[in-house]
Amino acid sequence: MSSISTLILFLALIMVSLLVVSAINQRQTRRRLIARKLLELKRRTTELDELASMIDSVVESPQIAGIVNDEAIDTIHAMLRLDPNSQALQVLLHSMQEKAHEFENLGRSREIYRLRESDAAIARTLYELNETGRILRRRQSAGKLEMAELETYIRDLAWSHLLVGVVSNVGQGQKCLARGDILRAHAFFKKAQQVAIKTSSTDERRHRLIKEATDLMNNRSKMLSQEFMPELKPEMRASLNAKSTPPPESITE
Repeated sequence: MSSISTLILFLALIMVSLLVVSAINQRQTRRRLIARKLLELKRRTTELDELASMIDSVVESPQIAGIVNDEAIDTIHAMLRLDPNSQALQVLLHSMQEKAHEFENLGRSREIYRLRESDAAIARTLYELNETGRILRRRQSAGKLEMAELETYIRDLAWSHLLVGVVSNVGQGQKCLARGDILRAHAFFKKAQQVAIKTSSTDERRHRLIKEATDLMNNRSKMLSQEFMPELKPEMRASLNAKSTPPPESITE
């Protein structure tokens, strides 16, 4: 074999080797990208699962949690398109579909609990309510939700957004009352009133809520009504009614 033929063969072998290496690198890169995307989607699914559970205990509409759960199911379907043979994803999908059936039961037992113990917890819940609103809007844009439904749910989220702030501050104020810290309690009640006044919610109940918060602040009442604060159990209401508080003139603005 001539030296030229040997050189050509050698170059051809090099080219084939480079093509093989390139194909392997591309396959490995694709696998890494898929694995990274799957990890992101798995994390998102976990967040949506937790969000659905939280929302179900904060908003009045029982359908909203189910819609968030549907978003989680759609995310799992996206993961299955990337990894169709994953048994773990099939199990996860089945679990989320079972939760979907639970959320479809609009008469299921639900306990509304909007009281948060700190400003950080309040901020976290308000963020999650806003995130739920973004999910609903995206699904409506994708044709998965009617506009009329969206408007109803957004109003519910806005009302819950308001009550989280009001109820949490009232709860902190009542704790101060229990310790005998009247001035600090008044400050919390005033903050609750301001949250109700400054809200963007157009719910017709807001005016009654403002009045109740004002009555608290001015010591004309000791608690919000059951309608606005179901978190306050009957025994706690009885305890608050039994406690005496100073007359309004002893509380300074």
